[in-house]
Amino acid sequence: MNPKNLPSSAPSDLSVGERRAQVREDSNEELHLTIETASLDGVTENVSGIGVLFFTEGDLRVSVDMKEGGVRTTRKGRLVRVQRMSMDNTGFAVEFDPE
Repeated sequence: MNPKNLPSSAPSDLSVGERRAQVREDSNEELHLTIETASLDGVTENVSGIGVLFFTEGDLRVSVDMKEGGVRTTRKGRLVRVQRMSMDNTGFAVEFDPE
């Protein structure tokens, strides 16, 4: 999906207020993420000598093994965001499947 083709219901200003659907709880537990999607097809938006931006209608499916409330659980979902925080630290956001 190309952002130029987003539905009209998509927010036009991504910096406006808190839009989280669920309350977040701080946590500092180790986890293990497994990528389940073997490949994705997409369309390039732009290319440079160091990378490519592309869009896909597919999901990057993952499984996350972690502790929740002191209990080890495995949750399935999809990777929804990756953000490089520094040269040594990258953030990954996973949206869990409904239970």
